[in-house]
Amino acid sequence: MKPRILLSRCFSQPVRYNGSIVNDEFVNKLKDYIEFIDFCPEMEIGLGVPRKRIIIVEEDNSKKLFQPETGRELTDIMIQYCQRTLNAVKDIDGFVLKAKSPSCGVGSTKLYKNGAIVGKTYGFFANEIKKTFPLLPLEDEGRLRDEGIRKHFLIRIFAFAELREILKNAEPKILVQFHSRYKYLLMTYSQKSLKELGQLVADGKIPFEEKVHIYKDKFYEAFIRKPSIKRQVNTLMHLMGYVSKKLSHKEREHLINLINKYSYGKIQLKVIIELLKSLAYRFDSEYILIQKYLEPYPEDLDVQ
Repeated sequence: MKPRILLSRCFSQPVRYNGSIVNDEFVNKLKDYIEFIDFCPEMEIGLGVPRKRIIIVEEDNSKKLFQPETGRELTDIMIQYCQRTLNAVKDIDGFVLKAKSPSCGVGSTKLYKNGAIVGKTYGFFANEIKKTFPLLPLEDEGRLRDEGIRKHFLIRIFAFAELREILKNAEPKILVQFHSRYKYLLMTYSQKSLKELGQLVADGKIPFEEKVHIYKDKFYEAFIRKPSIKRQVNTLMHLMGYVSKKLSHKEREHLINLINKYSYGKIQLKVIIELLKSLAYRFDSEYILIQKYLEPYPEDLDVQ
């Protein structure tokens, strides 16, 4: 299944203020792996291409959207468009917007006061997304150039897409299997959530339809914050436990040494994951091989 993503239209059509298309390496690659719905708030509130610039101004403790060259205030019409559009959105897994845009920037848009730049803020559309879909991943292409943010985003959109798909025709057995595959990814993000979700799946008293709604919300909540290296190390040690007794002393020592090197930032996590995969194949450990932790999204999306 492909994640369904709301994507700024300027990544595929010439709708920027100057009539250009945004050419971003990662977003271009991502488009092959997602189902995207494109939009351009500025076009859809009636501004043409090319168009005069618009800016966000702080005035009387509130933020307003202005077009300085025409003197137009566009605050109300933009907010109405954002709310109307987002209220109609269904079955979505995340958002990729245009950095620095007064409608779409994710904390990267210039904020003006008394004619001077006083900081950065969220574009109007991005801000409404935060309020309407607080548990869904929201990024712009600028932020996605950071490797940690990018990996976190990818993990979330592919996990959420898979859960959304299985819940269409959910039954207890399928939910159990899903939870099993995501055990170690959940452990990495939140041991508390892993425990709560495990108890929920095992609870035979809650009606199944109610259970899946609770599971979905708690699953989304589990992935809000990026996991620390310490949490990654904890998961690696747990996975190592499945093969540890079958390793020679030197093999075990080597694997522990690699995990320690990762904890000090000397090698990448991928090195250890590939070794764990090899060991799982060697010892026919199906339980390790089904874990989404090992490959939570398509490997081709690992842009360096």
